[in-house]
Amino acid sequence: MTGGTQGGDAMGIGELAARTGLPVKTIRYYSDIGLLPESGRSPGGHRRYAADALPRLQLIQRLRALGTPIAAIAAVMAGERSLDELVTRELDAVREQLRTLTWRRATLRALDGCPEPERLRRLTLLAGVGTPEDAHDHLVRYWRWALPAGLPPRLVRAVVEGAVPVPPAAPTTAAVLAYAELHALATSGDRRRQPQPHQVGDVASFYSCVVDACALAAEALVTGCPDRRAEALGHFVGAYARIGGHDDTPAFRARLRALFRHGARAGSFSLRYWRHALVVTGETPRPSTSAASGQGHLAAPLAALHHQVAGLPLAADTP
Repeated sequence: MTGGTQGGDAMGIGELAARTGLPVKTIRYYSDIGLLPESGRSPGGHRRYAADALPRLQLIQRLRALGTPIAAIAAVMAGERSLDELVTRELDAVREQLRTLTWRRATLRALDGCPEPERLRRLTLLAGVGTPEDAHDHLVRYWRWALPAGLPPRLVRAVVEGAVPVPPAAPTTAAVLAYAELHALATSGDRRRQPQPHQVGDVASFYSCVVDACALAAEALVTGCPDRRAEALGHFVGAYARIGGHDDTPAFRARLRALFRHGARAGSFSLRYWRHALVVTGETPRPSTSAASGQGHLAAPLAALHHQVAGLPLAADTP
């Protein structure tokens, strides 16, 4: 029978089982996969363990009690990863699992209790998304495809980061549906490209001015500063004026207002995109939002600028 200590500080598998409360079968399994190396065998062929086997086994036991995967424990036991690193990685994994479950809960809530025709429409819409990360990647690819060729990389990055909202960590039902709508727009057969260089003037200057205008408009939304609001509008209108070879005059603003009002029709691709993006990101940017950081930061500033130019907000409930 395996058991008590024989010779020096070596222990048998029975003693380890008695001192930890673990079944012999479990300890044998840990030995077989290399988590608990044997120090040798007794004359009768029984497994023997060195004195450090007990604290080692207790650590394994406690980590397993927390649901830590065997592979992660093995990395710690082999010295490939510290206990601190294991905790950090496991915490990150749990956060990701919670994020996935939170998104799934919001998705199911979007289907719960709505009329059958709408439920089927939503089911089709949400089923097309896959994971939030997949949807985000599709949106990034769409904007990289849609932007004018030859745009400087820094502007491509600024526009893509501003136009593509990060999937919310704790989404509402409305946000999940809006993100699915964005995904549908970006992957549909009638998705739109932005005007190309042969169709317009200096597109790099245009996008640079629009990004700057949005940064100013975001600041105005946060602070409520009317001077910053007027400055943002000047940048925004000026961008449209210069790319068309015009001056920023009252007559030009009247034409731009008419153009924006025409673009506000219900089927407008741009209007639909920014309305849904606004639902995902919220109507007021965080104070830290800038033209170079914070993904999805263009939706609220563009809504404010659109309202200033056309008198028509981009709010989701606008007819």
